[in-house]
Amino acid sequence: MSIIKVNFRKSLEEYVFQLHNIIPANICKQAIDESKKINWEENTFYDNKTGKQINRSGKNELQMSHDDFPSSKLIMEKVHEGVTQYLKYLNYPWFGIKYITEIRFNKYFENNEMAVHCDHIHSMFDGEKKGIPILSIVGVLNEDFVGGEFIMFNNYEIKFKQGDIIIFPSNFMFPHKVKPVTQGIRYSFVNWAC
Repeated sequence: MSIIKVNFRKSLEEYVFQLHNIIPANICKQAIDESKKINWEENTFYDNKTGKQINRSGKNELQMSHDDFPSSKLIMEKVHEGVTQYLKYLNYPWFGIKYITEIRFNKYFENNEMAVHCDHIHSMFDGEKKGIPILSIVGVLNEDFVGGEFIMFNNYEIKFKQGDIIIFPSNFMFPHKVKPVTQGIRYSFVNWAC
């Protein structure tokens, strides 16, 4: 009989996995250029008390788009590589994923932000694919903006450079937000896995 050695984490921060420059700069630039031709809408959050979509940041909520464009496939390949690395990092033989959503692109103009939330989204996989997100994947496509800091656990800032992604659990223990952008436009994306 063989024994499997498992590396248990000691703090929540150890479940936040960052990969630097996993998406090449030319793909990031291509995505930003392509995003100028897609449809954008205001981000909303599901309110489990009312069962409705709401805006939690007032007039300052970011814009989002589920539109697909040519660079999406290239970014998805890198997201899959990142999730594979995260699973190896965890080294939990009982843990795996079945699906990763298509990319949701985010655009933050000056004064836009994302309210604090967690990604435990019950309706995400309620169609043909079933489940609740267990991993969140966030990437940043540019760095020529000011503000827009990604904050977890009320005060833990994740510093992003162009092409970086982070992966973390999609549950109530990982609340996060994006502070207001004070100059320029912040382009990012998110995927979820179950």
